Amino acid sequence: MHNCFFVVALLLTGLSLTANSAAQDANVDLSVTDHGRTAFMANERQRRGWYDGVYHFSPAVRGGDYIYLSGVVAGAYGATEPLDRDGFKASVVRAFNTIDEIVKAAGATMNQVVKMRTFHVFDSPLVTIGKAEQVQVVAEVKGDFISEPHPAWTAVGTTALLPDAGLVEIEIILYSPIAKQQ
Repeated sequence: MHNCFFVVALLLTGLSLTANSAAQDANVDLSVTDHGRTAFMANERQRRGWYDGVYHFSPAVRGGDYIYLSGVVAGAYGATEPLDRDGFKASVVRAFNTIDEIVKAAGATMNQVVKMRTFHVFDSPLVTIGKAEQVQVVAEVKGDFISEPHPAWTAVGTTALLPDAGLVEIEIILYSPIAKQQ
């Protein structure tokens, strides 16, 4: 049953979200608001490919004072050899850059992250480093983007991600209170 949950969750959130993307045009509001929640996209590529695409999912959704980000995947995209530590770290940095773009589009900052969940394909033949070192790399990169106090974090091992070259999927929740109007 847990595997079915992960497959569905990863199918909905695990598209190749780590490719570099153009910053959102300051004059274009890509958010969609209805039913007491707002969906956020950082750029037109996310709007066309993710929100309006075949799976219809939001990169981020605000519900009250919380913002929930769909998973962003770091992977071995286009690699001809398994990633070493440096290659894995570069992919994780790209994923966190994408996360940061989405967080900014939602009007928040990375220092508002209260929960992070990562899904790792620890036994992937696409990476040469082991479980402990993969988690250590994610921790190092997280530390470059999020200052203390550290968010809660759960790291989960899984057998596969969508896309096939995915190595780790990063999902976050932010506490970002809505300003009260006076």
